[in-house]
Amino acid sequence: MNETNVEIGEMRLSIVDGDGDANRAENIARLTLELLRELMEREWQHVGADAVIDFGQVPPIAVSLATMDDETVARTCAPGIYRFLMAAH
Repeated sequence: MNETNVEIGEMRLSIVDGDGDANRAENIARLTLELLRELMEREWQHVGADAVIDFGQVPPIAVSLATMDDETVARTCAPGIYRFLMAAH
């Protein structure tokens, strides 16, 4: 079985209209990356070769910080990032 290695050099997370919720960004980013890693370990093994994506900007993913906890936000964001990476590959 091939070992899947993913390196994300930099990730920026923007929160728009999240008054008072900026302190949640670090936790949301960490959770999102953990979930993204799980998706990639499980599903990206068919790529079978190294892939380098130098730059990418994931389209906005709509979430509601007022009604969603950090894990729910991350569970919404991770699949969107994964789909972007697969399309960019």
